[in-house]
Amino acid sequence: MGIKLVAFDGSETSRKALKQAASIMKPDDELLVVMVVPVAAIAEFADVPPDISTAKAHGLVNAAVAELKEAGVKALGLVREGDIADEILKIAADMPVDIIVIGHRGLSKIGRFALGSVADKVARYATRPVLIVR
Repeated sequence: MGIKLVAFDGSETSRKALKQAASIMKPDDELLVVMVVPVAAIAEFADVPPDISTAKAHGLVNAAVAELKEAGVKALGLVREGDIADEILKIAADMPVDIIVIGHRGLSKIGRFALGSVADKVARYATRPVLIVR
């Protein structure tokens, strides 16, 4: 059994990543849908509210997992708070993840401007294969 980790934020690109990950699954694989609620790591952005609340993130992930299960895909969801790329990398390192599937761009306003692309950082530092979906 393998685990395919999909970085999900509700964007069109992350939905494409979900579909791509589901298409490469083997019968015993599981799909782990991960959404990270960003926390401002730079003092100048501390007063800027996150793009999404933790409650909304849980709702989006639960809906995505339910949709996948309806289609016969073994799936589970996970919501974390923190730096998006760092949390994805931690989860992938802590679990027996076969591959990380991530969209080339997401919804975060702060992350892209201040910290660079999440997909770029994940691809650069991951210890697992990474599939970037356009």
